[in-house]
Amino acid sequence: MVKFEQAREVRVGRIRRSDSAVKALNKLNQDNVELLLLITGKEISGLITRRSALKALSGSRLDELKAADLAEPDAPPVTTTMTLPEMLAAIKEKEPRLLANSEGLVIGAISNASLMRYLGQKYTALEREVDAIINFSPDWIFVTDGNGIALRANRYFYRDYGLTMEEVLGKSVTVLEEKRVFYPSVTRMVLQHKSPQTIIQSQKDGRKLLASGVPVFNEDGSIFRVVVNVRDITRLNKLKQQLEEAERLKDLYYQKLIDLNQGYEGNHKLLVSSPRMAALVSTAQKIAQVDSTIMITGETGVGKGVIARYIHDCSPRRNNPFVTVNCGSIPENLLESELFGYVKGAFTGARSQGKLGKMELANKGTLFLDEITELPLNHQVKLLQVIQEGIINRIGDIKEIHLDLRIITASNRDVAELVRQGKFREDLYFRLNVFPLEVPPLRERVEDIKPLADYFLEKFNRKYHLEKYFDEAVYEHLCRYQWPGNVRELENLIERLVVVAETDAIEVRHLPDYIAQTKTKTGATEDCLLSLPLQPLEQAKENLEKSLFSQALQECRSTYEIARILKVNQSTVVRKLKKYGLQKDKE
Repeated sequence: MVKFEQAREVRVGRIRRSDSAVKALNKLNQDNVELLLLITGKEISGLITRRSALKALSGSRLDELKAADLAEPDAPPVTTTMTLPEMLAAIKEKEPRLLANSEGLVIGAISNASLMRYLGQKYTALEREVDAIINFSPDWIFVTDGNGIALRANRYFYRDYGLTMEEVLGKSVTVLEEKRVFYPSVTRMVLQHKSPQTIIQSQKDGRKLLASGVPVFNEDGSIFRVVVNVRDITRLNKLKQQLEEAERLKDLYYQKLIDLNQGYEGNHKLLVSSPRMAALVSTAQKIAQVDSTIMITGETGVGKGVIARYIHDCSPRRNNPFVTVNCGSIPENLLESELFGYVKGAFTGARSQGKLGKMELANKGTLFLDEITELPLNHQVKLLQVIQEGIINRIGDIKEIHLDLRIITASNRDVAELVRQGKFREDLYFRLNVFPLEVPPLRERVEDIKPLADYFLEKFNRKYHLEKYFDEAVYEHLCRYQWPGNVRELENLIERLVVVAETDAIEVRHLPDYIAQTKTKTGATEDCLLSLPLQPLEQAKENLEKSLFSQALQECRSTYEIARILKVNQSTVVRKLKKYGLQKDKE
């Protein structure tokens, strides 16, 4: 819908209906206006033109006439809600006309002259808008009419085709095709098939162009315009190659520097206070100097990755890459390509430039295979071959690549038991387990809890720009808790306390209930054990068992966690809890 408020007559005057005709004529002549709007009160009620004034003066005395006597005969006003054809038809029938808005209120007058001025301004604005749009596009734009006569093209079209406007506009695409300006003509094909077409065009200079033509139809089904969009495939292919090379370099640099975001903070330092961890670190320092494979075991969250990184940073390979692969987080169908890489066209969906594998990226450095027991059996064979021969082949390539790798593996499962069950290759196990290291759980190295808590507190204080500190009583509760999630659970808890505690002092009241109540429950259990009266052994065992499961139920989050800590089946835990009528406390 066209809004014609902007098309109203611009050179108009106003006069009251009761004013004299002489005053009205003077306004028409002296003020250089085309017409006068008759005003009744505050509303427009009619209009006076020179034509209507002359007609009214014929046979009448001027001094006897009022301004209202000079008005045009009443005619229904046109409205701003009319379409352009309706507006033109109304004005052709009689003009000028009063102009009313959508609510029927007269807001002015409109004539052929004012409408033409409006449409001329609108046309000029639309031309500028279209030119701006097509010239902004980096592609080549070419527009013809329904007969294939060139009407418009953007600046890139003229620049890259080496043509001027005079050589293109007004010319038939058939003529331009014969001159090999472009060949074949996608516009001709669109006109022939009356449907969108896409083709490859050849240029005289050897360039290949992708041309897409789209028809625009009239209401009767004939073609009104054909719009062609052209892209330089040669340039796009060159840009694509540059982008792929940049992506390859980005992946290479990222993988070679990824070790900056892995492992511990600090240089050749670990927070160690317990004798067991001190012995472990001492052993790690010794075996870091050789290239034998290492298998690190321990529960989830104990810091196996930190130990692996520590060994790397203490080794002669410290200045070379440390690359981590989590064998449990990569889908089996992608694991081989992640480890060994692939060449161009190796399989559907592969990058056209190929990709370096993690092993190749870790060359001269250390490859850390976390969750090694999740490695499928068919990949275990290939890993064994790499360890024995130090040679890999990228997927889809017969070229052998010699590698110099230090391999460290880690698992939170009993690998020896998996070997007995046939779920892990025995020969690979012996090759990986040259130097076994077992990281003890946090509950078995209580001496490390306080320094670790202080370290994490300082870390998150820096991160969140705070100055929180622990009340001394907090350490006692932290040391009594069993920490089923180990160091990772401790780190997460400290971050939560730093953020949530409303005071600088982190007190016992800020601790979760399952930690804050640990002392009471543990103390009660110990008192109970010390004060047990003499009783039948079976009864004493049951009392102790009930007390143990009661404590575990309050300190652990699930029956699976209880089963893992007590080293029994989860079904046994469920049965015992039911037997003793135990259930978790509810707030």
